[in-house]
Amino acid sequence: MKKLYSLIKATMTSDMNLFRIKTKKNNKSSLLIPIFIALYLMFVLWGSANAFFEKLASLDLQVLLLPLCVFGISIMTIIEGIYKSSSLIFNSKDDDLLLSLPIKRSTVLFIRIFKFYVFELLFNSLFILPVMIAYIKWANYLNWTYYLTSFIMLLILPLIPIVISCFIGFLITSLSSKFRFKNIAQILTSMLFLILVLVVSFNSNNIMDYLIKHVNSINDLIIKIYYPAGIYIKLVTNFNVIDLIVFIIINLGLFTISIYLLSLVYFKINSRIKKISSNNVKFNKLVIKKKNKYISLIRKELNTFFKTPVFIINSGFGLVLFIIATILISLKLESIINTLTTLEDINISKELIMNNLSILILILILITAYMTSITNSVISLEGRSINILKSLPINTKTILKSKVLTGLSLTTPVLLVGDIILFIRFKTKVIEVLLLIILSILVPLVSHFIGLIFNLKYPKLDYENTTEVVKQSMSSFISVITGMILLIINVTIILNVVGLKSINFVLLTSTIVYIFIDIILYFYLMKIGVREFNNLII
Repeated sequence: MKKLYSLIKATMTSDMNLFRIKTKKNNKSSLLIPIFIALYLMFVLWGSANAFFEKLASLDLQVLLLPLCVFGISIMTIIEGIYKSSSLIFNSKDDDLLLSLPIKRSTVLFIRIFKFYVFELLFNSLFILPVMIAYIKWANYLNWTYYLTSFIMLLILPLIPIVISCFIGFLITSLSSKFRFKNIAQILTSMLFLILVLVVSFNSNNIMDYLIKHVNSINDLIIKIYYPAGIYIKLVTNFNVIDLIVFIIINLGLFTISIYLLSLVYFKINSRIKKISSNNVKFNKLVIKKKNKYISLIRKELNTFFKTPVFIINSGFGLVLFIIATILISLKLESIINTLTTLEDINISKELIMNNLSILILILILITAYMTSITNSVISLEGRSINILKSLPINTKTILKSKVLTGLSLTTPVLLVGDIILFIRFKTKVIEVLLLIILSILVPLVSHFIGLIFNLKYPKLDYENTTEVVKQSMSSFISVITGMILLIINVTIILNVVGLKSINFVLLTSTIVYIFIDIILYFYLMKIGVREFNNLII
């Protein structure tokens, strides 16, 4: 037991570092920013839950929101858990170390699952706790059983989603491990799943009004198909200790059986992922070729990108959406414009859009550029090999430039392909074509500069798996938030200017502004960024 406790403590202590920000002055960790962000998110969700409860209270149906939230959060946990399972369970960086220690393999799997459970418990708490707290104000009747039931539900809620996400992750990992190009199979499967989720999401309009109108029928359906949601509302409205015990036993029993079944194939899948076939190894005559430093560094960065599935999915998904949006706009322009004109938040006429189609292309470029932050993880992904990179006879400015150029080499070709398709479809004028092509380089450049600057500011070189660097690091979070803020500012300004100024004026002004921003960020990176890179220590 002591050995198990030590292993869990060591593993969790290492992984929980992703929630901390290390300061360079005293090398101590700070939890203030992550805690503030979590509390702010919970406060916003608490306010939204109160708005829902207020409308449902007028119909005396406020209790029905609880099972809806349980079901919705479980779905979110499944989707979010699928990506974690591939790195936290099936392909962890410390597998070789743990399996070499004198501990049972079942213990290794338990540590993996326990770590997964803790992450999902934290994830669930962010969303379900505000709803549980908000319900206290609107409940017709409350006693101590509500708090007991809610506390147990909070602890047990992640179990079934973890089981489902583990098995889906197992299927994706198992399928991809049988292919020669394992990463490609995993990336395509994950991309298709994400696209499916987005298609479903975009087809659900006016969710709040729809839920209120159909809350009874939806609630009945959820209670029938999802046991935790049904038992939660039953325990809240009519508490029965036997029902609570049965609920706990069913969840723990299902979880235990599922983990046992997973253990039968877990190590086989893991060994297949890490297996290197000796038949694919070829020894040729040693040939030394002198290559350009930039080409060599960019090739190294591209190799890292394409060998890291979570990196491709997280950073490249915006490019996939851009191509999909380009094709849809080209084929169904009229219907898309009709949909845009019906949106309450966007007060734009059909004629205004048809007369400013180049501005539509610009907005697509802006959305894609700020959704595709490739450089916010490139420093962290160097990991412990950062010292090797620093020891090479290469100028630091060259290293940083190569990382930015790698980002451009991934984003700009895709943007240009989409641009050309839309230019042909819209019959865009030559001057507008030239300005939009320039902006297809300048706008992503801002995103790449910002990502690299924040990654140098908040590097995570001692990561255990790539998921925590790409999806959960502070540099990734701040870069995405900054990109979203800049995107909102850009689009708001453009929408308020369209119709008042000519297209050429908007495009030319945008070009000048972005040239100015890129120059500022470039000099900042070459001065402050170089200093921060040279100070990196692992």
